[in-house]
Amino acid sequence: MIVHSKLINLVPVIAKSNLRHGLKEKVSKGLNSNINYNQLRHSHARTMFIRPGKFYTKKYFDSLHFHFCLAGLPFFLFIAYQNFFVGPAILNDIPEDYEPRYWEYHKNPIKRFMSRYIFEIPERAYERNLHFIYVEGCKQKMRNLEKKVKTMMKENQDYKAWYYVPVPKETLEMNKVEFILIIILSK
Repeated sequence: MIVHSKLINLVPVIAKSNLRHGLKEKVSKGLNSNINYNQLRHSHARTMFIRPGKFYTKKYFDSLHFHFCLAGLPFFLFIAYQNFFVGPAILNDIPEDYEPRYWEYHKNPIKRFMSRYIFEIPERAYERNLHFIYVEGCKQKMRNLEKKVKTMMKENQDYKAWYYVPVPKETLEMNKVEFILIIILSK
């Protein structure tokens, strides 16, 4: 019954439309000014531009949002838990026989956690930097000493250095041509 009543409501619309009468006559006339007029009259005079689809862009941002929430949500919940339930450190009097550990100097609980388990111990970093400075100082002293030794050897010319290659007595007595022939034949 409901379907029948909707069809009855559409009957007057169909009776007045071009589908019932007049369409055959307009089409049979060929390219009539009336048809052209109807085409322009019912259009909006805008053209459709072909644009690239946004499917892959939206899919990429959906995936990015999903993975960001998948990775960032646990960290956010952990930080919120630490700030709401643990809270910042409170400054209290220290007993005389107790020396605070290096991570207990931080106020924020997350900084305390990272200082204790992730970052390097400050004393160890300080000692490592001191050792690095000591090694570089030793290298500098050795370079200066080596430079001084080379200048002294150059000035005095009384010592055979480690780069000195001894020349046999026979090669000194030969003339240059014989020496070159011996070198070529030995190869």
